[in-house]
Amino acid sequence: MFATKRAFTLIELLVVIAIIAILAAILFPVFAQAKDSAKQTACTSNTKQTALGGLMYSADFDDTLPRHDNNGSCLYGESPCNYPDWGDLRYPTGGTYKTGENVMYFGALQPYIKNVDISKCPSLGSTNWSSVISSAGSSTFGITSNNTYDKAAETFYYNSLGQMAINMLLIDYGPATGVNGRGGAAKGNLGRVARPSETIAFVAESAWDWGPSISANVGNGAVWPSNAVGGCIWSSSDGWTRYPHKGKSGNGVATTGTATRATTNPNLQGIAVFGFADGHAKAMKYSQSEKCTGVPNGTWTYSSSGASSPNYYPYWTPDL
Repeated sequence: MFATKRAFTLIELLVVIAIIAILAAILFPVFAQAKDSAKQTACTSNTKQTALGGLMYSADFDDTLPRHDNNGSCLYGESPCNYPDWGDLRYPTGGTYKTGENVMYFGALQPYIKNVDISKCPSLGSTNWSSVISSAGSSTFGITSNNTYDKAAETFYYNSLGQMAINMLLIDYGPATGVNGRGGAAKGNLGRVARPSETIAFVAESAWDWGPSISANVGNGAVWPSNAVGGCIWSSSDGWTRYPHKGKSGNGVATTGTATRATTNPNLQGIAVFGFADGHAKAMKYSQSEKCTGVPNGTWTYSSSGASSPNYYPYWTPDL
């Protein structure tokens, strides 16, 4: 006699489907976490390469990092002045981006890095420059531009306003006024950095603002502490440092006018990647990297006007 073939019963099929569904529910979050960890690893590598590029540059230039506007800056009061300045994507004098493609601090590092793409981390991706620079030459992002979008000029754009930002307190952006013009500050000189292994030099995944720039992935180029903890140095100043990984994990909010970053962007306050003045890179939580503590020796003068504070940001302040 021939053996009859036995088919699966409906109950057996339902049990198999249920088991597959349970396994999928367990494994999919694990896969998502693994993917996010891989992105963070890639971002850490990019940030480390930028930090090492900064060290190589400084070794060739009297132990000093390039300033943010290094191309004959109008904002520094230089005359004649050249473009671009911070937030100014007009081409340098000469009319094309090729006349000064390696502008600003990130452009100055390009001979050592040789890859503008390391300014981009996988969690954010490329900047949508075609939306930032409109065909009419105007901008809805508060960015100066009198050119039309040009795919060939994207390296110039990233060098001018990339996502891999420099710690403004380390380089002391601008002329001798305000917070960044205080006497005795590091002004980019790594020899003046009191704690190189604990001082932030570069910040991945910066944001130009907390409005339309988020969806377009527009970087800031230079950042400072976002004052997540009230009562530190600046009472209402947001440093535009983006924290996109793993959601919100801060212990405060930074004000941006009448809105707050936590309210308008609750998922942008988790973990960010930082490159340090000694060349290493690591990820830190929002509440760790922007912690505010008492000045070790009482108070410090943080402004050329003589204003002082008993508190400071230890990861951001190079000369304490």
